[in-house]
Amino acid sequence: MQWLTAVLSFLGGLISASVAAYVVVRTNNQRMTAEVRARWDGALFERSAAFVASARTLRHLAEHPSRSEDENSHRKALDEAHQGMRVACEQLRLLGNQRVQTAARVVTRHAYAVRAQAEDGRDPRAAEYPSKSPTARLNDALQEFYRAVRTQLGAEDPEAVLHDDDLEADRATQTELR
Repeated sequence: MQWLTAVLSFLGGLISASVAAYVVVRTNNQRMTAEVRARWDGALFERSAAFVASARTLRHLAEHPSRSEDENSHRKALDEAHQGMRVACEQLRLLGNQRVQTAARVVTRHAYAVRAQAEDGRDPRAAEYPSKSPTARLNDALQEFYRAVRTQLGAEDPEAVLHDDDLEADRATQTELR
C-alpha cells in the first residue's frame, strides 16, 4: 500500500511538472510571437513613413519647380526623393502583405507620372486614365496605401483616412465660413 501512495505521488508530481512546462512553453511562444510582430510592425511603420515622405517630397518638388533658384539642385532633390521612394517600396516588399506591396507599387507608378508631367509636360499614362491628372491618381494611390498599411498594422478603423481631396474641400468650407 505504501508503494501505491509513492507511485501516485510521483505521478501527481510528474503531471504537475508537465502542466507547468506546457504553460511556460506556451507563454514563451506567445511572448516571442508578440515581440517578432512588434519588430515587424515597427519596421513596416518606419518604411511606410519613409516611403510616404519621399512620395510627398517628389510631388512637392514636381509641382513647385519655380521655387528653386538652381535647376541642378532641384533636379538632384527630385532624383533623391524618387530614389528614396523606390528603395522604400522595395523594402516594403519584404515587410508588407500583398495589399501593401501592391499599393506601394501603384504609388510609385503614379509618382513617376507626376514627375514626368512636371519635367516634360506629358502624362505617360494619359491614355489609361483620360479623366484624371497624375496628381489626382497619386493622391488616390496614397489613400489606398495608407489604408493598406493601417489594416496590416491593426489600426482602429483602418479605412478611415482623410483623402487629400477632402482636405481641400475642408479648407474651402472653412474659408467660406470666415
